[in-house]
Amino acid sequence: MNFTEVRGPYGGTNSFLRTLRHWLRQQQVEITSQIDSSFDVALLSGLTDGVELSFVKTIAARGVPIVHRKVGYRVSGSQEMRRMTDGVVWGDKLQIEFTPYISHTVFQSEYSRDVFQNSGFDGPFSVIHNGVDEAVFNTKVSTGWFGRRKTTREWWNGSDPLRVIVSTWSTDQNKGFADYMEIDRLLANQRDVQVTLVGRTPADTSFRHIKVRRARPRERLARLLRHAHIILQLARYETCSNALIEGLNCGLPAIYLDSGANKEIAASYGVPYVDGWPKALETMQARYREFLSRIGDNPCRISVVGPKYLKLLTSVLASQS
Repeated sequence: MNFTEVRGPYGGTNSFLRTLRHWLRQQQVEITSQIDSSFDVALLSGLTDGVELSFVKTIAARGVPIVHRKVGYRVSGSQEMRRMTDGVVWGDKLQIEFTPYISHTVFQSEYSRDVFQNSGFDGPFSVIHNGVDEAVFNTKVSTGWFGRRKTTREWWNGSDPLRVIVSTWSTDQNKGFADYMEIDRLLANQRDVQVTLVGRTPADTSFRHIKVRRARPRERLARLLRHAHIILQLARYETCSNALIEGLNCGLPAIYLDSGANKEIAASYGVPYVDGWPKALETMQARYREFLSRIGDNPCRISVVGPKYLKLLTSVLASQS
């Protein structure tokens, strides 16, 4: 795997790859990040840690099958990777060039599959959503001496202020900051709703009513999520938002913008943000318990996603033998 551990807070790709690697190791899979070591199959993600065409060719030349997890670069990476060339995002184009040398592609969503196919990709693929570490992102809170007792988190009771949270690692404007600024203005006249943003904001963005809390490692982030009632996700062009699925697994129905894969992930557990903030809140409050009744069965958990990856890796390896 082309993945290097990152300390402290980190973005969605690092969060998922760390979770997947840990799960695979629990299944007795040996994993290396050294290209010159011995391995049976390569699982590469995007262009992470300097993966490029020559790197892929080097592995393929050894006869080692490669599974490549595509990352949409429209809202990821440097401006160089995001630039458009002949109607195709440059970072996506670089990944499509891997096609002759890889055995199988994983798309994180149907939305991502469509983007890459419309950009020229053609080859064997699977769609596998990301999954969170359920040992961290769950609906249990610690109580008692030394936090040894686990109880189910508290839900919105219909009368207390509704606590809404935004979670974002990136400061890119596509993360929804213009919409959050408008919501911040509307909050001046609302006392029954509290909105918190945890993560980072652009240097020129300042909120008056939305409380901003700095980015946190995942265990502390999960505690903040469990204290909220709703996750607000207005990011655009997301391939498969880890922030969104982390919120869902902490028991937060979603108010989401129908862009990228957001609806694909959250349609059964939330409401689309289409008619403005007041309407979205009204609908969410009316259907809150309905969404809660389904949210525990969402498939974006590593116990569901991990076996899909292991089955795929095993199948690709067997087909090359």
